[in-house]
Amino acid sequence: MKRSVFLFVLFAFSCIYARAADWPPVSPEDLSMVSIKEQPGAPAVVLLREEVDDDLNSGRSVYERIKILTDAGREYANVEIPYSRRHFTVGAVSGRTIHADGSIVPFEGKPFDKTVLKGKDIRINVKSFTLPDVQVGSIIEYRYRLGYDDNRVSAPEWRVQTDLFQRKAYFKFIPFQNHGNVEILLDHGQISTGIAWAPFLSAGPQPQVHQLPRTSLSTVHEVGYWVDLTRENIPALIREPFSPPESLLRQRVYFYYQQSLKPDDYWKSEAKYWNKNVDGFIGKDKGIADAVKTIALPSDTAEQKVRKIYSFVSSLENQDYIPERTAQEQKVLELKINNGAEDVLEHHSGTHDELNRLFVAMVRAAGIPASLTWVPDRSEGVFLKQYMSTRQFDAEVAIVQLDSKEVYLDPGTKFCPYGILDWRYSGVEGLREGGKGAQVAQTPYSDFKQAIETRMARVSLDPHGTLSGAVSLVFKGQSAMLRRQQGGKTDAEGRKKLLEDELRAMLPGNSEVSLTGNPDWQDPEKPLRAEFHISCPFATLAGKRLMVAQQLFQTNDKARFPASTRSNGVYFEYPWQEADEIYITLPAGFELESLAPDDTVKLEFAVYKVQHQRLAPNQIFSRRDFIMAGNAIPKDRYNEIKGFFDKVKADDDQPALVRLTASVATN
Repeated sequence: MKRSVFLFVLFAFSCIYARAADWPPVSPEDLSMVSIKEQPGAPAVVLLREEVDDDLNSGRSVYERIKILTDAGREYANVEIPYSRRHFTVGAVSGRTIHADGSIVPFEGKPFDKTVLKGKDIRINVKSFTLPDVQVGSIIEYRYRLGYDDNRVSAPEWRVQTDLFQRKAYFKFIPFQNHGNVEILLDHGQISTGIAWAPFLSAGPQPQVHQLPRTSLSTVHEVGYWVDLTRENIPALIREPFSPPESLLRQRVYFYYQQSLKPDDYWKSEAKYWNKNVDGFIGKDKGIADAVKTIALPSDTAEQKVRKIYSFVSSLENQDYIPERTAQEQKVLELKINNGAEDVLEHHSGTHDELNRLFVAMVRAAGIPASLTWVPDRSEGVFLKQYMSTRQFDAEVAIVQLDSKEVYLDPGTKFCPYGILDWRYSGVEGLREGGKGAQVAQTPYSDFKQAIETRMARVSLDPHGTLSGAVSLVFKGQSAMLRRQQGGKTDAEGRKKLLEDELRAMLPGNSEVSLTGNPDWQDPEKPLRAEFHISCPFATLAGKRLMVAQQLFQTNDKARFPASTRSNGVYFEYPWQEADEIYITLPAGFELESLAPDDTVKLEFAVYKVQHQRLAPNQIFSRRDFIMAGNAIPKDRYNEIKGFFDKVKADDDQPALVRLTASVATN
């Protein structure tokens, strides 16, 4: 029944596609355009964009026409189409370049396909092609079709805003329409009652439903309705340093097939199914109680038991965090299918969520209350109650009850220390296991004490202004976790290079940096400590004086917020703390003339303090403390935070003056 339906509709729409095969006409005004007032300096402008998502025909058709305004805009000739090769195909690719004089160069090449991400349960490919002979003043246009299996539906997300100003954009969604015995099955065997959408748009046109009248002669599966949206003069998505995730800034519309019309009913139902799934997985606990007895002692306190279990689970193979694998390793990994917590324990291997489920199972086996919460990834978005889809959630995090206090833990994130959460899962709402109905709870925010960087330098200055000596970098909490995750994806030489490059980026150009110690890359409970020897040009000779920067590690810092105005709020991934100490021994024949001034700069959520002193006739000392305790600052407070960072930058740039001693100067 379903196959015959799709054949009928495909025939009907193939006729439409054939009639639309010619490209839309190009106006003389578009050919002669050299800029747009709505986005001054824009590299290009979208003249027309169309996206038709068609679940009746299992495909998405995309068309785009772009005017190239600057040399940088020529990059838009390189088109990349990401897709999952397991479920989708890319076809019907065509395009052309129209020069300002009206001459046309058709695209006659073949798209290139490459794999950009490959994992246990995912494979993402990119189909790419380049439109020919694109110049400033050219118009480019292309179209393609993304197809998927006939037994699938794919409710779209309309990304209304792009990096470019758009003159006109049209979106259309033709959902699969249930008739007869053909139905859309949702998760848990539920039957779809239709589609719904959650729009996040500015004032202006909204999605509209269009109905076609039906008669007694209507074919059962012909199109009965669709939803579309036409918008004109769409502003470009503004990208600024330290902005919230683009998914929260971009104008967009989320579609989904629904079973319930009310968010409360939907989330109550989904919470029930998720709780059942978690209980079923954790309930398969053969051997877990015995394993706990070998890990923790009966005399241990509850927290000691939890810490030991945490350390054990953290040490297991993390399938979501394994860098390059050989074909044999990949084959072995694919055989490690975990249907329950006991399988994770037996295989000593699991995904992020499977490891956290094993952790909860083991903590419960130790007699300590524990549960899970299901949360989104804050680097990509937040929980939106009106968007009735569990596609919002990315990870499960453990909650342990210790002495009437809830402790959020995440051994499923590689190298995550006990007591903190990966920042991506902190400060976000999600579903919580247990209780009746949908338990919506928020994970705790990160604290600046959970991401500390300390830097120390004991260096000597020579008469030519070259600095040399020992430097120590120490990372704790989030800062250590992120670097260990990077380091774990390369070899020993690669890890050495990561640390040396990080320090080199702080120092003046042509600096020599050599890692001398052997950092502990494996133990997440220890700080990541790196020792170096450095040599770099540092002081500037001005007559008989040397101008000596007193903040070594901020040498290359640029103004963090140079713009006078701001369109978005300020967003840091997590709060953090820095502490620097620098000891500089002056060269023989030089003496201190003046130090940079001390200063303290404060906001209610940030503090900066710098102190300088002369320790000996030939040694100066600098101490710099910085704390950023907030991570989301509203736009209306931009002037405050800009002023704060501008003052920090000005203080960091203050030099000490060192001069030749009188006896040397007269010789």
